[in-house]
Amino acid sequence: MKDGTRKAREGIFLHSTLAVLTGCLCCITPLALVLFGLASISTAVSVDNVLTGKYVWVFRSVALLFLALALVVYFRRRGVCTLDEARRQRNRIINSILLTLLLAVGGYIAFEYIVLGYWGVAVGLPWMPERWAFVSSGVLLGTGVLLLLFTRSFRRAHKESRLPVREGETNA
Repeated sequence: MKDGTRKAREGIFLHSTLAVLTGCLCCITPLALVLFGLASISTAVSVDNVLTGKYVWVFRSVALLFLALALVVYFRRRGVCTLDEARRQRNRIINSILLTLLLAVGGYIAFEYIVLGYWGVAVGLPWMPERWAFVSSGVLLGTGVLLLLFTRSFRRAHKESRLPVREGETNA
């Protein structure tokens, strides 16, 4: 596997992971307060109610903004700096954005509603993992993985079809 392809895939996973963690800060904060012994369970529940009740949209908006900025930097580093270049690489850009969104939203649902739910129960917070989150995150993450595998196999097949033809052979 080429180093550029590996770095691109790692970049997409890193951007998605950082956006997920940013979006989940509203629920990570009360859990961290309890785990580090900085707050009681009742204080953590009160902080959770404030953060998820009034400010959850702020955390989600900041996560989406971070993801958008990270994608802009990602494409700029790969030479997509003008609108003409963006038009030429339209399919690559659309696939990368779709893959990143699928992984970020699926990861957010899995981490926020399943992982943090179980961790909250483990430390005594009155949280429960949401049943709908298992199916939703599975579908989104599975679709992201399938898209990643599909684009990788399509890229490989496209490169093989461009191999030079020896004399007397046809490229069919």
